[in-house]
Amino acid sequence: MNPHLSTHPRSTRLLRTAGGFSLVELLTAMAVTSMLMIALFSMVGQSSTNYRISQRKVTTLADLRSLFHFMENDLATRVEDTRFFLRTNPSNQSEFCFIRTRDAQESNATGDLAACVYYVAFSADDTNSGSPKLFRRSLDGTATQQLLDGGATAPFPSYDPTTDDPIAYNIVRFEVIGQQRDATGNWQPWNQTQGTSPQQIEIVLELIDDFSAQRLRNETEWLALSRTTDPKQREAVRRHVHRIVLTP
Repeated sequence: MNPHLSTHPRSTRLLRTAGGFSLVELLTAMAVTSMLMIALFSMVGQSSTNYRISQRKVTTLADLRSLFHFMENDLATRVEDTRFFLRTNPSNQSEFCFIRTRDAQESNATGDLAACVYYVAFSADDTNSGSPKLFRRSLDGTATQQLLDGGATAPFPSYDPTTDDPIAYNIVRFEVIGQQRDATGNWQPWNQTQGTSPQQIEIVLELIDDFSAQRLRNETEWLALSRTTDPKQREAVRRHVHRIVLTP
């Protein structure tokens, strides 16, 4: 080794620089890099979660628009001056029924009128789980005529969720509120004892998406969700209010 190089101060500084970083410098750089990577992954994960939530909201909203449009079309064919059935079942879900005219695509073999029943019932999705669904039942001409003949004393029509087709899924709450205008034109609750039909119905629909529904396995858990006021438990519940004006 050159003796002049080993004893010269400037040469010593050059050798240290050429030898690389110290252990402390490497550990500091690794720590900073790790923190940056953790922050980056956290941001990506949160963005992905927000995207999935947004997509579920969009899907749910699109499905609801189709559902309400379907119900509006159904109620638009309601026969005037016929009874409007409205009640609440033991699970605190609303049920309603009305008489309507059959459209051109339906068979008229059993008459020109049909009764529609909307209701919520819990039914199985597979062997291990189930969920509340909104069903629509259409009565044949004979059953519809019996409702007409029964008038104000006719019982609420029967239904069967094992044979009826669901039109909406993962229902947390389905509430239908009948309304009528008072003498000043303001909306007030419909008084069913008057023997008249509501002039408008307000539909309150709460539901969750398929991903959130996977956490609930039985009817007891669904009922608990519908009754809780805990914001944390209800963060996946989407609430929508829709109003439909009825014929007299």
